[in-house]
Amino acid sequence: MTPTIIHRFEIPLRDALGLLIGEEHAGSSEGWKITVEEESLVVDLVEPWAGKHSIAVPADFDHDKLLAMIEAGEFKLPPPEKPQVSEADSVNRIPEKPVSGQSERKGGPLAQRAAIACGEKGFWTFIGKRFGVTVASADDAATWLRAQCGIMSRVDLDYDETAAGVFREIDKLYRLWLEGFD
Repeated sequence: MTPTIIHRFEIPLRDALGLLIGEEHAGSSEGWKITVEEESLVVDLVEPWAGKHSIAVPADFDHDKLLAMIEAGEFKLPPPEKPQVSEADSVNRIPEKPVSGQSERKGGPLAQRAAIACGEKGFWTFIGKRFGVTVASADDAATWLRAQCGIMSRVDLDYDETAAGVFREIDKLYRLWLEGFD
């Protein structure tokens, strides 16, 4: 019979390391390596770190025991690696970090789209009809949009994933409204 995964548990790795070896050790090194040696889970903290974090499990490892360890909270799996993003998809992606050498954050494509939308009288009308809010200027629209997204500046749209999601939904509804879909 072929083994089948019936449950999968994903637990943030830093949390797992904190529980296994203590918070003070989990964040104190540049890298780590987890291996299973006989009946032990071994966590090596490594400095300086030049490679990726890794987990090595021998082929003869008892998977049922690993599942029991996971269920008991004794071992946590690392999060899946992020998929590669193509250049075309990167327009709607939140940057991981500001560009090196930048002293302050600058608006990207989402901030630019928000600025353009707030300047369009059609957007003001859309806000009024869809959300029941009177908007008489680009400043009113910008104030309303920042409040909806929970941000202080439209620049935050390119750095805050939650705010970006709210803005994308509003922008999508606006674009559909422009095409005649309510």
